[in-house]
Amino acid sequence: SEMCIRDRLLTGLRIKNIRERLKYTQEQMSELIQIDISALSKIENGKNFPSYETLYKFFGILKINPTELFDFEDFQTLEDDLTDKIIFEQIKDLSPRNKQKIQKFIKMITE
Repeated sequence: SEMCIRDRLLTGLRIKNIRERLKYTQEQMSELIQIDISALSKIENGKNFPSYETLYKFFGILKINPTELFDFEDFQTLEDDLTDKIIFEQIKDLSPRNKQKIQKFIKMITE
Protein backbone atom coordinates (compact mmCIF):
# COMPACT_ATOMS: atom_id res chain seq x y z
CA SER A 1 0.00 0.00 0.00
CA GLU A 2 1.00 3.64 -0.38
CA MET A 3 1.42 4.04 3.39
CA CYS A 4 3.81 1.08 3.61
CA ILE A 5 5.89 2.44 0.73
CA ARG A 6 5.91 5.89 2.33
CA ASP A 7 6.97 4.49 5.72
CA ARG A 8 9.73 2.41 4.16
CA LEU A 9 11.07 5.39 2.20
CA LEU A 10 10.88 7.74 5.18
CA THR A 11 12.55 5.22 7.50
CA GLY A 12 15.38 4.78 5.00
CA LEU A 13 15.82 8.54 4.60
CA ARG A 14 15.78 8.94 8.38
CA ILE A 15 18.46 6.26 8.88
CA LYS A 16 20.62 7.88 6.20
CA ASN A 17 20.07 11.31 7.78
CA ILE A 18 21.10 10.06 11.24
CA ARG A 19 24.11 8.18 9.81
CA GLU A 20 25.31 11.31 8.00
CA ARG A 21 24.70 13.48 11.06
CA LEU A 22 26.92 11.11 13.06
CA LYS A 23 29.50 11.28 10.24
CA TYR A 24 29.56 7.54 9.51
CA THR A 25 30.12 6.22 6.01
CA GLN A 26 27.82 3.44 4.80
CA GLU A 27 30.75 1.06 5.20
CA GLN A 28 31.38 2.12 8.82
CA MET A 29 27.69 1.90 9.67
CA SER A 30 27.25 -1.52 8.08
CA GLU A 31 30.24 -2.82 10.08
CA LEU A 32 28.85 -1.35 13.31
CA ILE A 33 25.43 -2.94 12.94
CA GLN A 34 26.86 -6.08 11.33
CA ILE A 35 24.91 -6.10 8.10
CA ASP A 36 26.12 -6.18 4.52
CA ILE A 37 26.72 -2.74 2.97
CA SER A 38 24.27 -3.62 0.15
CA ALA A 39 21.60 -4.40 2.78
CA LEU A 40 22.19 -0.99 4.40
CA SER A 41 22.00 0.69 1.01
CA LYS A 42 18.64 -1.00 0.29
CA ILE A 43 17.33 0.15 3.67
CA GLU A 44 18.50 3.74 3.11
CA ASN A 45 16.99 3.78 -0.40
CA GLY A 46 13.65 2.55 0.92
CA LYS A 47 13.78 -0.73 -0.99
CA ASN A 48 13.79 -2.79 2.23
CA PHE A 49 12.54 -2.16 5.73
CA PRO A 50 15.10 -3.06 8.43
CA SER A 51 14.47 -6.22 10.44
CA TYR A 52 13.67 -5.89 14.13
CA GLU A 53 17.16 -7.14 14.92
CA THR A 54 18.72 -4.46 12.71
CA LEU A 55 16.46 -1.77 14.19
CA TYR A 56 17.50 -2.85 17.69
CA LYS A 57 21.16 -2.46 16.66
CA PHE A 58 20.47 1.00 15.23
CA PHE A 59 18.89 2.06 18.52
CA GLY A 60 21.73 0.67 20.64
CA ILE A 61 24.76 1.57 18.59
CA LEU A 62 23.55 4.98 17.43
CA LYS A 63 22.12 5.77 20.88
CA ILE A 64 18.80 6.90 19.42
CA ASN A 65 15.31 6.02 20.56
CA PRO A 66 12.50 4.70 18.37
CA THR A 67 10.65 8.03 18.59
CA GLU A 68 13.64 9.84 17.09
CA LEU A 69 13.94 7.35 14.24
CA PHE A 70 10.25 7.46 13.35
CA ASP A 71 9.69 11.19 13.87
CA PHE A 72 9.04 12.28 10.29
CA GLU A 73 7.82 15.80 11.07
CA ASP A 74 10.95 17.51 9.76
CA PHE A 75 10.74 15.56 6.51
CA GLN A 76 7.91 17.66 5.05
CA THR A 77 10.31 19.23 2.54
CA LEU A 78 10.84 15.79 1.00
CA GLU A 79 7.16 15.31 0.14
CA ASP A 80 7.56 15.96 -3.61
CA ASP A 81 10.51 13.62 -3.94
CA LEU A 82 8.66 11.06 -1.86
CA THR A 83 5.56 11.34 -4.04
CA ASP A 84 7.70 10.59 -7.10
CA LYS A 85 9.17 7.51 -5.42
CA ILE A 86 5.76 6.29 -4.25
CA ILE A 87 4.32 6.66 -7.76
CA PHE A 88 7.28 4.77 -9.23
CA GLU A 89 6.90 1.99 -6.63
CA GLN A 90 3.19 1.70 -7.42
CA ILE A 91 3.57 1.43 -11.19
CA LYS A 92 6.81 -0.53 -11.59
CA ASP A 93 5.15 -3.95 -11.20
CA LEU A 94 2.06 -3.22 -13.30
CA SER A 95 1.43 -5.03 -16.56
CA PRO A 96 2.65 -3.29 -19.74
CA ARG A 97 -1.03 -2.70 -20.67
CA ASN A 98 -1.75 -0.89 -17.40
CA LYS A 99 1.46 1.12 -17.72
CA GLN A 100 0.25 2.28 -21.14
CA LYS A 101 -3.07 3.34 -19.61
CA ILE A 102 -1.25 5.38 -16.98
CA GLN A 103 1.00 6.93 -19.61
CA LYS A 104 -2.07 7.99 -21.64
CA PHE A 105 -3.69 9.42 -18.52
CA ILE A 106 -0.56 11.42 -17.65
CA LYS A 107 -0.40 12.76 -21.20
CA MET A 108 -4.08 13.72 -21.00
CA ILE A 109 -3.75 15.67 -17.72
CA THR A 110 -0.55 17.46 -18.67
CA GLU A 111 -1.60 18.78 -22.07
